[in-house]
Amino acid sequence: MKHIRLSIERFWIEPGNFELWCEYLSRIPEQTEAKSMKEIASFYLNKDVIEKDKKLDRSKELFGLLGYEYFKRTSQFEIKGVLFLERFDGHLQITEDAKKIVNSYINDDGWEVLLARQLLRFSPRVRVVIHMLLNGGYFNTNGTSLDFIGRWQLDMDGTSYHPFASNPQKNDMNHLLEQFKVEALGNEWMKLLLEKEVELEEGWSFIGSGGKEPAITNLTAFMRAPMQLFEYLDWFIKDEGGKVILNIEKISNDIDDLGSLFTISPIDSVNELHTLRESIHFLSDDRGFFSLEPVLEPVLIKHYPSWGKGLSRFVDYYITNGINKGIFTVTAHESGQPRHGRGYLGKREYQLIKLDIHR
Repeated sequence: MKHIRLSIERFWIEPGNFELWCEYLSRIPEQTEAKSMKEIASFYLNKDVIEKDKKLDRSKELFGLLGYEYFKRTSQFEIKGVLFLERFDGHLQITEDAKKIVNSYINDDGWEVLLARQLLRFSPRVRVVIHMLLNGGYFNTNGTSLDFIGRWQLDMDGTSYHPFASNPQKNDMNHLLEQFKVEALGNEWMKLLLEKEVELEEGWSFIGSGGKEPAITNLTAFMRAPMQLFEYLDWFIKDEGGKVILNIEKISNDIDDLGSLFTISPIDSVNELHTLRESIHFLSDDRGFFSLEPVLEPVLIKHYPSWGKGLSRFVDYYITNGINKGIFTVTAHESGQPRHGRGYLGKREYQLIKLDIHR
């Protein structure tokens, strides 16, 4: 297969209405008679899809519940949504993931995290953004809130992108979907393609439902939704310079298999870890606590000679990757003195930390 079609991803539209999909799913039986989203809306969600002024396309967030459509005869595979509904014997049925989140929603037991994890697994556009944030990227908000996310830039490796812009002249989302297409697709879709015996040809790419490029219609409005959910979960924090970065500790605690969902730049050099251990040995106190910048500066100088983003950025990058790859764990942390410098992710309570290195 040369192309994977990608629909515009329709998340909930009303700000903060994270429970909308859970509410919809809780009203859909495990086995349905519906063959389309129009029938889902009519049979189970009390939506009038007959009158002209109540067309289903005004409830666009419904389509985000879908998974995919695969036409074997024409070799067309299209990602429609985040796989809470899939087709079985011609009818739409809720998935096991949908059942789990409904149960969690009814019991008010962490359904927001399950929703966020589903987006991380199955939304190519969300995956591109999180992949970049996990590998040194950060948001430049240009002084605006998430309500104006179309003005946010995503900076990585000295380049600024506008992944949330609906303006074709400013939009970089499709460029990023091409640049990071493997990460955008992810392991979950790849496993499903293998189950369907769909082979991707070399040089494959994402295309739109009906055009050469995925659509960016209303992209700003739709992409605001998952970012608001992530902010609600405290996955975003501001560093001392006002940049919005991932709260790696929080997202790692919420998503315990984060390292299997994304490729994160590894720290795998034996010599590098030897340098780290040696630096900690000489610079830690009798309890094993140390300040980050003095300890990691030798690692930066010796093993990352081409790094050009400063020591503070390196500290956040290095600790973040090490945690996510299971190389070490921050076992304790506390505030220090001004002489101890900036803490991990700019947080004062992480001026002094203690590491457990697992390799």
